[in-house]
Amino acid sequence: MNDQQLITNLRQRLDEGLTDLPDRVQDRLAMARQKALQHRHESRRQGWLLGHGLLRPILATAILVAALGLTDSYLQGQNEISEMAAVDSDLLIDDLPPKAFSDPGFRAWLEESSEG
Repeated sequence: MNDQQLITNLRQRLDEGLTDLPDRVQDRLAMARQKALQHRHESRRQGWLLGHGLLRPILATAILVAALGLTDSYLQGQNEISEMAAVDSDLLIDDLPPKAFSDPGFRAWLEESSEG
């Protein structure tokens, strides 16, 4: 006996016993069946993700990844700003005035002194 035959046989036996039940019990069973069918229909309409409750964890994970990515970008930007500020402050507190660095003779002097 395959699954479909077993289901059909079981349904026939349950239907045979249904007529022996009191009306009140039959009404309650009919309401329960209707409610189950409605729930099944709503689950299918919501889709697989919503029906199985997977949407919230997926969204939470996506938001967390986005927040971590933004935080990393922000921290890298802050690090670059700190490095540029350190270079600027070193230039300003140096003995040479900042205009000396743009002088062509200074560049030649740097090249000569680094070779020797």
